[in-house]
Amino acid sequence: GTTGTDLRAIPVHAIERIEVLREGAASQYGSDAIAGVINIVLKDDASGVSAATFLGRTSRGDGMRLFTSANAGVPLGDGFFNITMEVARQEVTNRAGVAPTCFGPDPSYGPCADGGKVIQLQRNGEPDYRGAAFMANAAVPVGESAELYAFGGYSAREAVSDGLYRKADWVPRSVSYVYPDGFFPIEESDLMDKSAVAGLRGDVGEWSGDLSLGFGHGRFAFGAANSINPSYAAEFLAMNPGADGASIAANAGPRDTFSGGLNVRQWTLNADATRELEVGSTPAFLAVGGAFRRDSYWMEAGDRASWACGPSDTPGSFPAAHHQNDGTVYASCGIQGYPGYSTTSASLSEQDRNSVGAYADMELRSPSGRTLGGALRFEHYTDAGSSVTGKLAGRVGLGETGAALRAAVSTGFRAPRLPQRGFNTIGFVGGSEGLVSAGFLPEGDPIACSDFGACSRNHETSRSFPGGRVYSNDAGLLVTADYYRVAVSDAIALTRSLDPSHGLRPGAQFQGRPVDAVAFWTNAIDTRTQGFDLAASWRFRGMDWGAADLSASLHRNSTKITANRNEDFIGDTQRTLIEDAQPGQRIGVSADIRFARGLGARFGLNRIGSVTTPFIFEENVTIDAATIADLEVSFRLGDRIRVGVGANNLLDRLPNRLPDDAVAQLWTMEYPSESPYGVAGRLWYVRVNLVGN
Repeated sequence: GTTGTDLRAIPVHAIERIEVLREGAASQYGSDAIAGVINIVLKDDASGVSAATFLGRTSRGDGMRLFTSANAGVPLGDGFFNITMEVARQEVTNRAGVAPTCFGPDPSYGPCADGGKVIQLQRNGEPDYRGAAFMANAAVPVGESAELYAFGGYSAREAVSDGLYRKADWVPRSVSYVYPDGFFPIEESDLMDKSAVAGLRGDVGEWSGDLSLGFGHGRFAFGAANSINPSYAAEFLAMNPGADGASIAANAGPRDTFSGGLNVRQWTLNADATRELEVGSTPAFLAVGGAFRRDSYWMEAGDRASWACGPSDTPGSFPAAHHQNDGTVYASCGIQGYPGYSTTSASLSEQDRNSVGAYADMELRSPSGRTLGGALRFEHYTDAGSSVTGKLAGRVGLGETGAALRAAVSTGFRAPRLPQRGFNTIGFVGGSEGLVSAGFLPEGDPIACSDFGACSRNHETSRSFPGGRVYSNDAGLLVTADYYRVAVSDAIALTRSLDPSHGLRPGAQFQGRPVDAVAFWTNAIDTRTQGFDLAASWRFRGMDWGAADLSASLHRNSTKITANRNEDFIGDTQRTLIEDAQPGQRIGVSADIRFARGLGARFGLNRIGSVTTPFIFEENVTIDAATIADLEVSFRLGDRIRVGVGANNLLDRLPNRLPDDAVAQLWTMEYPSESPYGVAGRLWYVRVNLVGN
């Protein structure tokens, strides 16, 4: 239901620098900036070519990674045109074990007698993917004080991942005439992002202005392979009693399907103006602006076989086509792995909205180094109402010491994401009783309204209180210390799977199909996030032996639920995900050393705190804190080529292994997939960089 930002859509080689505004900025940048802003500045070189290639593989021999990118700039009259291309390839990693499993018409799972098959019932690691990305940035002068500019890009990725193994004795979810030993359903996904922005910026009198039009579209589409919709074979057998196994297999429907897609599209029109002025005798900076935005969201329906209950789409009517079925177990609907989106889901999903915003921001700058600023923003969403947010910030220099204090207070709001309003489907969720059918409900669904009183989704509001101290000197030392506290009211969260024990009426149906449980997004909780960041960097320049950059950081963070409007909605599992599933502490030190003769070395140590994550069969699983070390040694070939050899996760740290009983229940998945540092282990690599001329 959320729409995260896919930073892989931007080639790394296209980025000049990244700027981070860590405090809440909704009063300046709108609803999306409730917790801060990341500004990615693209390269604007008008000449030169640079390139980079990275090739790596884990120490276990899998997970090959190949990334190649190139950047070039050319003059465009008195302006520039800069372009970047990137291609990427990653092979699967797998840290699951294998299990001896007995198969047959009447299988007995557990330790096998002699002759049993040894197979892998689960895959535990990173997916296989390949992709390419393109980004361009250009600007040309117009007259003496203005320029036209444009930037945009396109990226596409294909990925392959695995579902849970369907054991041969899972009668409702398998067709023994097609897969006598069970099967691994495969999910194939395609991701696409495209964006373009064009604008005019320049000076008019004492004002500097910027007018731009932007467009973006992201699409996620997926399909299933090596799978089956059990209801197709079940309907054929019901219509043709006594059919033999070959006939049932031939009429069991497709093994591969297109299962559907998700789309988010946005148009933006922005106008901003800035100028310097004086308030009394104090220099000031004034910024004003406005924006119009059009957002759209929709789902694409998959092939009929990906979601239907048999070719006739008759829910719950056909006993499973399985050797072990006595006629009392009915076939599951939809392709196994992740069922497709139905035509009903697609029609219910369509969401469109407009929003307008206007802001004013002023900052007073005294000659003594003190600054005081304030901002106000009005925003109106056609589906979420109006809001006025504000911010007050100040900075005080501490004499000639190079130190300063800074603090701010701000309010913000965030309108519900359109997927949180429109996403809906029927899928499988895990529990102590195995996989069950669950309906994910859109806004306004009768079940959510009548059974749970959760008809609408409203905007969130926030209050932010950051403050800190900064110190720098001429010797290249920079130290920052910051505290932050963000309180969010009416935060939107996905409920747990609500079955009859949590208020779902028995026999409930969604999209005309019986479901065992439902879930939906709702304004369920209030949260408080607070923490502090301590960072230091020291740049050594002008040394006879070369140069070095040293850095160290400490980050502590905690998020707590301060109010829970319905304990049935947000239970222990959801609370653990929100409060404990992210590391509460990170400590890092790094060194980047470049010797005069062209040799170089990079070293980093990161201490990642422990996390606790819900587990399908246990209350919780704790992933212990770990120290991750990275090392690279590089050397220069000629004036423009640098070669580096190194290792990520040099000490080959893996998360602690799951308990033996959990491994057995999860079909040999040995490590928790929620590990904050992954389960791939050590990665050896070589990189080659061609430096721009």
